[in-house]
Amino acid sequence: MGQGYGYKCKKCHYEYSVYLGGGMKYPEEYRKKIEEISAGAYGTERKNLIDKTEYAAIDADRVVYVCSACSNWELGTDVTLYAPNEPVKILKIQYGIKTVEEWGYVPYVTRWELKENYHILKRYYYKCKNCGKRMHKASEKEKINLPCPKCGEPNKAESIIMWD
Repeated sequence: MGQGYGYKCKKCHYEYSVYLGGGMKYPEEYRKKIEEISAGAYGTERKNLIDKTEYAAIDADRVVYVCSACSNWELGTDVTLYAPNEPVKILKIQYGIKTVEEWGYVPYVTRWELKENYHILKRYYYKCKNCGKRMHKASEKEKINLPCPKCGEPNKAESIIMWD
């Protein structure tokens, strides 16, 4: 299940929305991100780490990143790499009709599982496409008050969206 926000700019009347989380396609999105990292799309260091760390994981939920320098915001995926605390324990986790051991890999990992069973291996820092500075994950207050992507006017979310 994902959550989002709907906005209508009070200045230029542009309507925009932000969809966060994972939804029903989370396992598919998770796999795509892992494949991108393994292919080197996020650099050779991250590629080498994911290739040599058994059962490495990421948090593939969509999040809002905000730039403190220029106030730009973007949707993105946090590709911080995680390693299991106890790889043997991970082998016994069931995904559908098979365990990780039977699959030979971890089909996906949820945010809750990351907190319970993993530790950070290599943190990912999202860079602003406008100014190149490091961005941070938006707080709840920032998510509710995202400025209009067309004119920059500060706006409040008019609706909360539950999606899947």
